[in-house]
Amino acid sequence: MERRPYGDTGLEVSALCYGAMTIRHDPDLKGGVAPSLLRALEGGVTLVDTARVYAGSEEIVAATLREWRGERPIVSTKLLPKARDTWREWRPLAEAYTPESIRASVEASLAALRVDALDIVHLHQWWAPWADEAELFDTLGALRREGKLRFAAISVGDHEHDAALEVVGRKGVAGVQLIVNLFESRPLSSLLPIAKKRGVGAIARCVYDSGGLSGALDEAGFRARPFLTHAPYAEYQARLAALRERFTPEPAATLPELALRFALSADGVSSVTVGMPTVAFVEDALRTAAKGPLPAEAIAEIRRHHVWTKNFYEKLA
Repeated sequence: MERRPYGDTGLEVSALCYGAMTIRHDPDLKGGVAPSLLRALEGGVTLVDTARVYAGSEEIVAATLREWRGERPIVSTKLLPKARDTWREWRPLAEAYTPESIRASVEASLAALRVDALDIVHLHQWWAPWADEAELFDTLGALRREGKLRFAAISVGDHEHDAALEVVGRKGVAGVQLIVNLFESRPLSSLLPIAKKRGVGAIARCVYDSGGLSGALDEAGFRARPFLTHAPYAEYQARLAALRERFTPEPAATLPELALRFALSADGVSSVTVGMPTVAFVEDALRTAAKGPLPAEAIAEIRRHHVWTKNFYEKLA
């Protein structure tokens, strides 16, 4: 498994990250231990991504790591926001985070993960006006000095990657998490070059566009996915067909392979987080990652002709 620097932090992370949002759905989960995570660690994965809002995830990660006898991975988690409204549109910072809520979330994660210090802690949403809120960064800085977290980062909301352009690499922000996929390649021309220049680590997420880019969902499957409920199914399928026709079986054997290798190929991405709640998912992702980057000409063509500016997520009820 390839390892990459996480910005200028001194951390090295695996190119593939175990996304623990769905870890509780591992069908072989027993005694709080997830075989899927153990297999990922055996395969060379050294970064695990979780969050307070992922019910039971931190606890399962902790229980699984107690069973793991190899190198301890780096664990990235995210602060618990105060309100759901701040996920979909800008609200004053105090409605999402206060010094007290930040500290409470950090303490809860420390207890759940059974560690003395958290490796990477993301704000689980981010809006550009918050960059001027000194108290936010004072609180994160104080927690670092107290030894409760090593590095502070931000997870930008949905397709709002440009909201982070000003703050990455400033005020102690050492990392960023953002959407990167076959349709959402705009960050390769904006946030990712800025992050790389400023020595900021970057974790790419939603590489399968909430399952849409797997190519395996029929219309009922789309409607059953909260993040795809409002997607125009016919247009989505037409765009998938265009990707298949041009890029499979070469340079990628399948659409999911194309999707994952595209994100892994993106310049400036430290690691790509993928939900892998079964051993079979892990095995497939490991095989795909081992195939290496896509050809440069394929990446350029995807960026030029297949970017799709959209945000179905913001229509969530």
